[in-house]
Amino acid sequence: MRTISQRIFLIVLFAAILLWLFTTPCLADQVTITGEVNESYQIVASGLIYEVAENELGNDLVTNYISQTVRVTGTIEEKDAVKIITVT
Repeated sequence: MRTISQRIFLIVLFAAILLWLFTTPCLADQVTITGEVNESYQIVASGLIYEVAENELGNDLVTNYISQTVRVTGTIEEKDAVKIITVT
């Protein structure tokens, strides 16, 4: 009987961890930044450098708007002290 309870507990724990892992990125706040796109596929806004994440909108932004000031909305995450914006 104890083994069944342990299995159920582990299954519920595993499901909770998976749920947390997959919902956390969805809960990220949308932000809007205005800055200049540079040739290094970055946006420089208010002295901060944002790497542009690779997706359809981000790729369009960094290839067609180099040296232009843009206003973009997306989610920002930080990895190893580097700010990354995923344009939405």
